[in-house]
Amino acid sequence: MRRWGLVMIVALALAGGAGVAGLEVFAQPGDPKAAVEIYQQQCAKCHGDNGAGDGPEGAKVRPTPSDWTVGNGLKGMSDQEVFDSIAKGGRAVGKARSMPAYPKLSEAEVWNLVALCKSFQK
Repeated sequence: MRRWGLVMIVALALAGGAGVAGLEVFAQPGDPKAAVEIYQQQCAKCHGDNGAGDGPEGAKVRPTPSDWTVGNGLKGMSDQEVFDSIAKGGRAVGKARSMPAYPKLSEAEVWNLVALCKSFQK
């Protein structure tokens, strides 16, 4: 029995914690405080300082950014989908084409942004 447990742990480690049938095996932690500077520089111009979708550039794009403070936009999205929408752009997850990709951000930076965006929901 112990051998099977060890085999499963090794198999999951080698798979990098990949999801099974679309399920996330390991939650990716993020630090919302660590994302504040990047958010202010890259995201707030459209999504607003507090995620309400009221940034000055947000009014110029269609569809306009969702108000995350009331759950719009993020509702029903897994953390992985939010991650993908940041890293790969909105089009990658069937969301707004106006949401650009940020491929130069590190994986940790994107997970931190995921945590920050989710923290805006009240």
